[in-house]
Amino acid sequence: MKKYIISLDGGGTKSEAIAYELDGTIIGQGYSGFSNILINEQDAIKHIIEAIENCLCNLEKKDCLFLFLGLAGYGGVKDRKHVEKALYDRFHIPFKIVNDAQIAHAALLDGKDGVLTIAGTGSVSLGSNLNRFVTTGGWGHLLGDEGSGYWISMEVFKKITREFDEGLPLSNLSRKLLNRLKLNEIDEIKRYIYYETKGVIASNVPFIVEEAVMGDLFAKEVLERAGQLLANITLQALKNLSLHSSPRVAIKGSILQQVSFVQNAFVDAIREKHPTVEFCMKDVSSTYGGYLLALKEIQKRSLSNS
Repeated sequence: MKKYIISLDGGGTKSEAIAYELDGTIIGQGYSGFSNILINEQDAIKHIIEAIENCLCNLEKKDCLFLFLGLAGYGGVKDRKHVEKALYDRFHIPFKIVNDAQIAHAALLDGKDGVLTIAGTGSVSLGSNLNRFVTTGGWGHLLGDEGSGYWISMEVFKKITREFDEGLPLSNLSRKLLNRLKLNEIDEIKRYIYYETKGVIASNVPFIVEEAVMGDLFAKEVLERAGQLLANITLQALKNLSLHSSPRVAIKGSILQQVSFVQNAFVDAIREKHPTVEFCMKDVSSTYGGYLLALKEIQKRSLSNS
């Protein structure tokens, strides 16, 4: 069996582990639930281990040279010893953990300078220029995540609360969403918002998109505003890095890649400020970036040990 690397992309909804031979050939895959430790450390660690074990199920563990993990929210984790100990105890394979945006940046920009904006359950922009990295957004759902799937869904729920408070008839969008979720009372709405995960709340986005396609003006407005807000953090990253001449901008995540209302508003807002921008919209797994970074890490460690 040839030697290989496992790269894991851990988001706020799911974890994807892919095994790459050293030439980039994919030889194994594994999946599980969310890996954002800030949501729930114990469950996130369980999902990380599960995804890697599923990836390893038809492979020889002794032939795995390195584990490279990109985890959502990892920069905000204060105590990292539990996840690090769990990985060491279970696999005994060298590993490195970074934020998920970093592996996505490497995958989508092919190691070149530019800005990557990710919008899925959460949102963040990561940019690089001449070995300098900056992050904008990525503050999490309490401080930011504007334009994300969670933010989009919450904008509709906030509209529902205003309608209740002002004694207004529920809009068609509000009524259909509450019926879809079987939420009939105010206390039921509160329980849903405060006890469900961010991923569950964000999962309402496809319904909101359907309503926008059918002509609901508020749904369309929220989606377009999401695109503009995502453009704002992208433009700020470009500014912070002094990337002005034909900058490269990549996108990642279901909100920016699959929702045309969001993507079109995002592209228009970026082009308004940077008419010669080069957009990178290829659909490639973020784990590919982890594979590229793992190769560099193996080489670096090999040189330091020689």
